[in-house]
Amino acid sequence: MPTIVLLGMAIFVVGVDSYIVAAVLPAVADDLHESISNVGLVASAYALPVALLSPVFGPLSDRRGRRFALLLGLSIFAAAASACIVAPSLPLLLGARAINGVGAAILLPAAFAAAGDLPTDEARGKAIALVTAAFPLSNLLGLPFGALATSVGGWRAPFGLIAAVAVVAFIGVATSRQVSTAAVSGRGYGATFSRVIHDRKALAVMSVTLVWFTGAVGLFIYVGEFIHESFGIPSEQAGLAYLVVGVVGIVAARTSGLVLARIGARRTVLIGIAMFGCAAFLLPLTTSALPLALGVISIWAFGTWFGVPGIQTIVAGLSNTARGTMLAFNGSALNLGGVIGPFVTGRIIDSAGFALAGPWSAFLAACAFVIAWRVLPHHVPTVDPGDTPIVHA
Repeated sequence: MPTIVLLGMAIFVVGVDSYIVAAVLPAVADDLHESISNVGLVASAYALPVALLSPVFGPLSDRRGRRFALLLGLSIFAAAASACIVAPSLPLLLGARAINGVGAAILLPAAFAAAGDLPTDEARGKAIALVTAAFPLSNLLGLPFGALATSVGGWRAPFGLIAAVAVVAFIGVATSRQVSTAAVSGRGYGATFSRVIHDRKALAVMSVTLVWFTGAVGLFIYVGEFIHESFGIPSEQAGLAYLVVGVVGIVAARTSGLVLARIGARRTVLIGIAMFGCAAFLLPLTTSALPLALGVISIWAFGTWFGVPGIQTIVAGLSNTARGTMLAFNGSALNLGGVIGPFVTGRIIDSAGFALAGPWSAFLAACAFVIAWRVLPHHVPTVDPGDTPIVHA
């Protein structure tokens, strides 16, 4: 099985695990006799370790090899998903979900680092774009698969599906000769963290991710509510707008991979941020027609997923020996934006509605664009001067 397919499968299982939960929460609440607000912690128990621990595990694939980190992350992930199947109470389910998040925190930076290990900017960009496409694909399939599996086998069935995909990915990585087993860094964990924290260029690039996704995720969470409030569509059906995001996101990520080598990662990011910012500003003005709103949401989704491979390619090219750590910190910046954004945007919606939330997200996009224009490199060197060349195995 091609390496990119294996890495995409690993990313897909992490992404679908995030989205599939929304489909099972009511069933979990009924079966375990818990309130829906308590059961909602099932999502937080998974997301928090991913956000906090990704930088901690970032150096693992740099020091022990991509295959080791991928196999460790997938094994923890599969075991925790299996534990969710048999969890008899909410506290034990939350514990299993937290361990699930630990597996994802190991898995994500290793998968992107493995895609970023390719020797040329063009190959690296295409690989990262293909792997990135697994995220919108998981968005597209997560909710319907979760709902279908729940209707057939109860709320525990989707976790069985997740565990099965993780096992298939584990077997694929374990038997693949293309996933590197070689360490790319001889530095200790402390030295690797210091390498990233003291790299002002890297931190500046990651600040683009933080500001961008504070705006993007902050508004994304409430798209279903916007459709419901603006057009009177029931909440269950309004959530189908996320399927549009998934379809467009897959197209955008694939398109990004095709054009990255021609226009460069910097321009890809700038175009993506600009598209998102314009769409966020226009969204409150689309309440007259649902097709218009879905069109603007499509522009937003295309811009976001068109730009993500670019920023990941830039981060992957900042260092060869600390690539996994760099990508882990960038992923943490993205997840931190996913924590801050919904909280702030939600307060704005409560006080002033979507009429202000859209411009607020557009303002953050403008800030991200300015920062990106100033700090993103025009060309990312294949080998960082302070690094040693990558060893492939």
